[in-house]
Amino acid sequence: MDGIINVYKEKGYTSHDVVARLRGITGERHIGHTGTLDPAAAGVLPLCLGTTTKACELLTDKGKCYETILLLGIETDTEDATGEIVSNGDVSNITDEMIKEAVASFKGEILQVPPMFSATRINGQRSYSLARQGINIEREAKKITVNEISIVSEIQRGSVKDKESFVPYPDSMLARYPEDAEEEEGRWRWENNSLNREESLNLSVIRVALRIDCEKGTYIRTICADIGKKLGCGGCMERLLRTRSGDFHIEESHSLAELEVIFEGFDKKNPDNTPIETKNRINSVLLSADRCFMEYPALHSKEKYDSILLNGNLMWMRHFKEYIETPDPINRVYDSKNEFKAIYEWVESRKLYKPLKVFISTKE
Repeated sequence: MDGIINVYKEKGYTSHDVVARLRGITGERHIGHTGTLDPAAAGVLPLCLGTTTKACELLTDKGKCYETILLLGIETDTEDATGEIVSNGDVSNITDEMIKEAVASFKGEILQVPPMFSATRINGQRSYSLARQGINIEREAKKITVNEISIVSEIQRGSVKDKESFVPYPDSMLARYPEDAEEEEGRWRWENNSLNREESLNLSVIRVALRIDCEKGTYIRTICADIGKKLGCGGCMERLLRTRSGDFHIEESHSLAELEVIFEGFDKKNPDNTPIETKNRINSVLLSADRCFMEYPALHSKEKYDSILLNGNLMWMRHFKEYIETPDPINRVYDSKNEFKAIYEWVESRKLYKPLKVFISTKE
């Protein structure tokens, strides 16, 4: 089975959990995700199946959009609400204008230090593994790009326990995809903290929801923590929802429960025996790999040259149906039947097209 499924990852699942569940639903063993999403986060997680797994690394490089709840007044060791509170700052003198100015200052190209609790490798080890051992190593700041950052809620003052009364703007995805009610013990840790659970829930905080459109390598919880540092009161991320990954949007995503219903009746051993209504449902969610590359122009091979394309060989202008006056650097390439097969690159020095990624099944 080849294609991409836009999965809505629910909170509590790891990205690997989602891959495992989808293998069970579809029967396809070759499934790859396009960049991890923390268990505490929810939202868009495109999964590539079959030959389309070759697109995973390219999808990982695409820009993403998130909505998050920033909690000002609390700093944690993980920079989010799953960590241990390491400090609580005074928010009584923080005005709305100060918050708006601080948020706006994070737009553009900025430097960001990756959090210790992350998948970044330090001397061959995952950063989070070292952090769990109590080891804190100085990390190098990296350049990231925030295309847009805006506030999508009223600015609410209260305490940590007022979480349920905080409502983002109705047109925000945080409002359209609310979290289920949850037990508070899953949010904060107090192992080495002088604060107990009740004291933590009564801390004074400011809540505000943000929408952030950014390029790869951006840590949203670090933006939250850095906004808190800029305001002098500390901050952390309370909730994270990924609303877009590349060209895949949350409105078009499907939960694992929905996918189980869509694939009901699918014959994993002999797909040809699958009822037509089930095939139609599956085809409605199984997207072609070319969905990832719509920014590139399309070329179609002439029928007599389909075999050259299917073998992943070099191609020349004469092999395509289109009249090519000025070659584009990167192209989506389809066979004569308009089926997507590959991404090709124009090599000016040799006046030919070279394959970059070929999405052809071994059955072809």
